[in-house]
This record gives sequence, structure tokens and C-alpha cells, in this order.
Amino acid sequence: MVAVILLLLLAIGVVLFVMWRQQQAAKTTPQTPEARGPAEEIISDDRMVYGGQPRARSGAGGEAAVTVLKNLAYISGYSQSRRDPLWVCYRVWNNPQPYSLPRPTGGFLMDTRLAHPVKDSDYARSGYDRGHLAPNSAIARCYGPAAQLETFLLTNICPQTPALNEKVWERLEVAERGFGDTFEEVWVMDGPIFGDLNGGTTAKLASGIAVPSAFYKILVDEEGAGAATQGTRGMPRVFAVIMPQDVKGTELPQQYVTSIREIENQTHLEFLWKLDAATQEQLESKAWPMWSRSR
Repeated sequence: MVAVILLLLLAIGVVLFVMWRQQQAAKTTPQTPEARGPAEEIISDDRMVYGGQPRARSGAGGEAAVTVLKNLAYISGYSQSRRDPLWVCYRVWNNPQPYSLPRPTGGFLMDTRLAHPVKDSDYARSGYDRGHLAPNSAIARCYGPAAQLETFLLTNICPQTPALNEKVWERLEVAERGFGDTFEEVWVMDGPIFGDLNGGTTAKLASGIAVPSAFYKILVDEEGAGAATQGTRGMPRVFAVIMPQDVKGTELPQQYVTSIREIENQTHLEFLWKLDAATQEQLESKAWPMWSRSR
């Protein structure tokens, strides 16, 4: 009788142990996209990307080989053949205690994750600035010194003319910092446009780095995003620009507003592809005006 009771207790113990292990496994197993809620599906788990990482458009003849490099505060899609990032994704947000950091003194950094990384000297005497895609200032304010330092990795850098980098592009970076403060959080995607993708040619620096003919930037603000906790989402709003390299430096960013569809045509990339088809079509098919500092 005692032996039967002991066997019964042992069997119950085994069953309970198996159930506990299953519960623990369920907690640690990543959810598939189908099992995620709306916010997790459209916004990446690390909250760097909105609507899916940019990807090559099917049959568009664009750049297929991209090395995705994840950093503390941004993700870069890097082309080792062009020696340039093709896209960078990041998020600026209203940090109630923003970091106030000086520009790092160490200069630009080789990305040793690559077999043949670009060196700082590869830009020497080229006439081009080392232009940030994920901006030093916004990343520093939101995420701190370690994230700021990563913006100086050369996998975040493209050749930009001084008039673009130091003036017109800089004005847009200042604006996006303001939008992040005003609207709580804003997602950004930006990168280069190459002439050879659009019937032209692409020059190279002596080091082999491809020189873009223009740059794009897409900003997304999800109005009513707080509703995501109840399983619903607000309608996103966007604006996008294409800025050519040959600016004078006096121009304003809003002079270059364009549609996401036009950026897709010129880059052969697809953006916001995780959104439902109707929302994607609505956002991408027209040029939306640059935002004001109010809703």
C-alpha cells in the first residue's frame, strides 16, 4: 500500500515538473509574427524600426547584398560593394532627462565587424564630408555616450558635400530632434541615392567609396500611438525628402518634400512593407507636407 502511494506521488511530481518546464519554455520562446500584437508586429522589438527594415524591391534591379549591422540605437543596412550604408533606421524621442554631450574627440571609426572596413583616411582630400545618417546629436541626446560613439562608425557614413552636410541636411536633423521632443517619438529611415540606379553614373572616391547623387529621409509619427496598448493603432503620418548633393546651402528642407513612392523608385528599396496594403498605399502615394510643431 505504501509503495503504491509513493508511486502515485512520484507520478504526480513528474507531471507537475513537466508542466512547469513547459510554462518556462513558453516564457522564453520568441513569439512568431502571427502571435504578436499590433505594436510588436509593426514596431521592431528593439524599437528602432517602424514598418519593417527596408528591403530590396522584387525585380527592381537594385542592391540585393546588404549586411545588416545592429547598434545600440540604430540599425544600418550596409553595402560592401558600394562601401556605403544603403539605409539606416533609428528613433528619436522625448527624453525628459536628455544627455548633453560634446562631440567625441576620437574621430571616425572602422567597423571591425566587416572583413574590409572603410578607414577614416579613405575620405582624406576627397572634398567630401563624412556625412552621418544616424545623427550624432539626436542619438547622443536620447541614448547617451556609448550610442553616440557608434554614430561615428564608418558604416553610418556617406560622402556628402559640405553645403549639404553642414547646412541643409543639418537643418533637417535639427527639425527631427524638435519633432521627437514635440510628438514624443518619431521613427526615421534615411540613406543615399545612386545615379547608376536611375540611368546615370555613380562616381567613386579614390578609395572606392561610391558617391551618392542625393539622399533621402523618411519620418514617421504614429498619431494616437498610445492606443496600441489596447490592441488598436493610430493612423501614422509621414513626410519624406530627397536632397541632391549640389545644394547651395541656403535651401530649407521643406523645399525637397517628396513621396515615399518616389524614394522607392530611385533607391529600388521598399519601405513600410509591414503596414496593411491600404495604409501603405495611402502614405506612400503622395507627397505629404512637412509637419508643424503642433498636431
